[in-house]
This record gives sequence, structure tokens and C-alpha cells, in this order.
Amino acid sequence: MTANKPFSQACERNKAAICEYLSQWLQPGDRVLEIGSGTGQHGVFFTAQLDNIIWLCSDQPHHLAG
Repeated sequence: MTANKPFSQACERNKAAICEYLSQWLQPGDRVLEIGSGTGQHGVFFTAQLDNIIWLCSDQPHHLAG
């Protein structure tokens, strides 16, 4: 069974560039609170790439269903 998840093509296009930039500034053990995480695609990608960073996604309740 597959879930109907929200998807953003813009997130897919820019996630690697953003992650590369963030990796220059973040230190092991840092915590990041992402406000307005939307689809969550960035958080999922960054967590996999920056496994020594704690990434906390957040959004308004009506955006969380997916």
C-alpha cells in the first residue's frame, strides 16, 4: 500500500545545493528546527546526508496529513 504523499519538484531540484551549503556551517551534534517544513522532503534528505545533525521538522497541523 502506498501513501499519497505531497511532493515538490522545487525541493528535489534544490535539496543537494542547500545541503552542501548547510554542511559548511553545521557541526556534529547541532540541532536544526525547520519552520514550515511543507512536504518534509528537505528534512528527509538532510537527515540522511547529515547523519550527525538532529533535524526537527515542523509545520501547521493542516499540512501534516501527508
